[in-house]
Amino acid sequence: MEDYLPVGAEPIMKLSLLSLSYASHFRRGDMDMLGFLDVCRELGVDGADLHEAAFASVTRADLFSIKRACLDRGLDIPCVSISNNFACPVDELAAAVVHTKAWIQRAALLGAPQVRVFSGRPATEADRSASWDRCADALHDCAQFGAAEGVVVALQNHNHLQIAPDGEDVIRLINQVDHPNLGHVLDTGQYAGSPGASGYGDDDKGGQHDYLASIRLTAPLATHVRAKLYRIASGVEELLDYDQIFSILRGLGYNGWVSLVYEGERVLGRDDRVDDALEVIPLGVRF
Repeated sequence: MEDYLPVGAEPIMKLSLLSLSYASHFRRGDMDMLGFLDVCRELGVDGADLHEAAFASVTRADLFSIKRACLDRGLDIPCVSISNNFACPVDELAAAVVHTKAWIQRAALLGAPQVRVFSGRPATEADRSASWDRCADALHDCAQFGAAEGVVVALQNHNHLQIAPDGEDVIRLINQVDHPNLGHVLDTGQYAGSPGASGYGDDDKGGQHDYLASIRLTAPLATHVRAKLYRIASGVEELLDYDQIFSILRGLGYNGWVSLVYEGERVLGRDDRVDDALEVIPLGVRF
């Protein structure tokens, strides 16, 4: 991305929040889409990263209302996220593609430049190899569809037994898809070996994975960055090495969005709860 910067210009990373960080509040009914946008405005971030779960309705009128609400609050919508599975069984794949294409069209109406997608998790380990090719075909189909709508389809890394858990796999999958409208959402906490959401390293298989090496490998392809927050109550993220992560991004001249995503660590001795997002996300914004 540094090729697009004027000579001598410093990259400017813009900050957004992902609505899924407040999932428990949406489920309880004490936050809705407009409430989330108000929080983004109050915290002084630049954008609202919207997950499909935050939408109470997706009619054309409702989408335009959300778009106007963002404008009134001075917020951009850098990304719309869905939770698809392209490594699903054959008889479920067509529906997953239709669902993804519907959200591509909704993102276009919202004015969002990209839709975050996953590769997917196969139903069984025996189906892993075959599901890889099905996933690549589905990603190509959706990327091509998105190109006609003016929306990038951006593959996010994810290591919860999905088919592309590390940087090498993400690169291999992107190369197989081979479509210019396929982007990459770089999730700082979801590469194998990360001390984050996948059991705090349980997916590391004896320490053979290095999440920072995966970040270095795929960061040049990033069209969006998800910055995970796991243990931030002290005011500093303790599980992920953001000194190194941002050194990598600055070294590449990354000039895009960084979206904060809170997936708090379980707090022992407190009824197995996590810290409340409303309390700790402001700490993450300042951090």
